[in-house]
Amino acid sequence: MNFKIKTVIGLLVITAVLFGYRLCVHELKKLPFNYELIAEHEGQDRILEAIGGTLSEPFWIREVLKETVVNVNGNILEIKSTVVGTDAATNHVIFSHAHTFFVDRTTRKHQAMHEYFTFPPAVQKRNYEFFHPMIFTKTTFIFEREANLNGLDVYNFSCVYHGTDVSSAFPQFPSHTIFSNGTCTVSVEPVTGMVVSFSKQWDDYFVHNGTRGEQVELGGKYTTDYSKAILVNHAKSIKALYYLLDAVFPSLIVIIGIIILCVVLLFDKTKNQARLIVQAQNDLMKKEKLSTIGEVTARIAHDLRNPLNIIALTIQNIDLRISHKIDPQLDEHLPILHDAVARINHQINQVMGFVKTIPLDIKLISIATILDDALKSIHIPNNISVTLPEYDLSLMADRMQLSVAFSNIVSNAVDAIGEGEGSIVIRAIKGKNHMVVEFEDSGDGIAEENMQKIFDPLFTTKHHGTGLGLSSVRAIIASHGGTISVQSPPTVFIVSLPQNPPK
Repeated sequence: MNFKIKTVIGLLVITAVLFGYRLCVHELKKLPFNYELIAEHEGQDRILEAIGGTLSEPFWIREVLKETVVNVNGNILEIKSTVVGTDAATNHVIFSHAHTFFVDRTTRKHQAMHEYFTFPPAVQKRNYEFFHPMIFTKTTFIFEREANLNGLDVYNFSCVYHGTDVSSAFPQFPSHTIFSNGTCTVSVEPVTGMVVSFSKQWDDYFVHNGTRGEQVELGGKYTTDYSKAILVNHAKSIKALYYLLDAVFPSLIVIIGIIILCVVLLFDKTKNQARLIVQAQNDLMKKEKLSTIGEVTARIAHDLRNPLNIIALTIQNIDLRISHKIDPQLDEHLPILHDAVARINHQINQVMGFVKTIPLDIKLISIATILDDALKSIHIPNNISVTLPEYDLSLMADRMQLSVAFSNIVSNAVDAIGEGEGSIVIRAIKGKNHMVVEFEDSGDGIAEENMQKIFDPLFTTKHHGTGLGLSSVRAIIASHGGTISVQSPPTVFIVSLPQNPPK
């Protein structure tokens, strides 16, 4: 494949990646499935206290708008909107209105009408037809001007409405028709379409036989400074995210794609030269390999010589003290001997257990027998008690390999408990087609940041560990068709084994 064809294919791949990315961004900019809005408004109001009476003196009113998704049907969100107005001094509810809207996530318009429920991203300097939850009727939002609100660039829109039926919001006047006239202004962050400020003035009145009657309510409100600050900060965050999605990330994708393409093309161009170089170095590499093997062997011998020298010197000291019948320090040297030997055996066994694959010798065996083999192979201090399963269960398994796996788990539990008093509880639970064996210890538990890494090869928190023990355990359990997991605290290793493992 020549240079030009590879270049074209690379550019096509970059274009396809950008196209897929744009589809993801388009999905992210839709109304979220968990869409929610809470906004507080305050202002002054006057309201009719009784039919035939007069409007009250002006008082402070506080209103809360809540919009919440209550159901999702494909791309349509069912949004419940409530507006509750209360007397700021008495907390008496003077206005309450609830409505359910069905909104298209993509267009942000009402499902059954052409009007918008909320502004879409990339707001234009034009008029928008709306059925807004705070207006209760269809109206036109007219673009007025650009402005700045708390350091945020916004577009200001205004609206005017007449003859909107708001009778349901006044349960204190049943069987009466109440209309509302009013005006509103909104401030919208144009990139995201988020409304950050809203104000409204209203004039509500009775209607008798199509004729305006006495006034029911007269007032106005605006978004509180606290709510406005929250909405502005949220709009700034979303605007910054949109900038990353629309400008920064696509540029990075193009740059990284071009770099990768250049590297691939450069690699292809130099591949023939590299082949000649490799061929010329083959003879030299063969000689270097022999030298490297010698160095590695010498290093391994050096690493093993230290613990072996400790063993030799310790044995020599023991022999001298026994031969002269002077052995007050015998107890001091014996632990050193055992520790050195155990360390070598442990390291070798861990490595061999990890790299060597042994075929399963599947036989019917009891859990009690396997656990007995496992416990005999390790030293359990007197400060630790071990509780075995109450009932013995049997399954088809490799006795030797499961014993090795269980001894590793118990050995880790012993290390986790340490020198203090502790306990290890082993439980066996029979399922329909499988068996679960749990190992719970009373140690300090596993750090949260290590929970996902403890089964990884070479990962260990011990000073002298290989990091292969639990990795080998997982391999043995997996060879039986089972699984192993852990939860902490308390630390519980959960082994699930099938009654009949795969052959």
